Amino acid sequence: MIHLYSGDGKGKTSIANGMAVRMAGTGNQVLYARFMKGSVSSELSSFDKLPQIKVLEAGKDFPFYKQMSDEDKEEITTCHNRILEEILDRVENREGSLMIILDEITYPCRWNLVDVSLLRGLIDNLPDDVELVMTGRNPMDFMMECADYWSEVAMKKHPYEKGVAARVGIEM
Repeated sequence: MIHLYSGDGKGKTSIANGMAVRMAGTGNQVLYARFMKGSVSSELSSFDKLPQIKVLEAGKDFPFYKQMSDEDKEEITTCHNRILEEILDRVENREGSLMIILDEITYPCRWNLVDVSLLRGLIDNLPDDVELVMTGRNPMDFMMECADYWSEVAMKKHPYEKGVAARVGIEM
């Protein structure tokens, strides 16, 4: 099945994290791909304790999209495509059930920072024993159409509106 968690509210990644832990608890493998995110994230230290969860990421911090140079955009696109290619390879060569989490995948799709045909290929050829989870704001139409589960997380109130920065262990 395919899951999509979108919207402007806090919690999309937290939902995916909970799903990863639940799947790891069954002894099955999880490929957790982080898009548009650098290396700072508290959940990664928890995932290090769960050998069933393999985190895939760019491996370096990039500026926010609006501050990216053309070179940054080219480099992060290469990283994103490498992540999707690795996922496709692991799907083909897996043993048993697998969960794939594409955290914040909507952004690189919208901003042309990933080869969308790689993602569409994954979706179109998803085996029955592979669960796919996608998160991010403003999903593309094909993401909404293919989703078996689609939940919108709506922000009603957030401390950021009062100038409170992201806090370790809560937002990061």
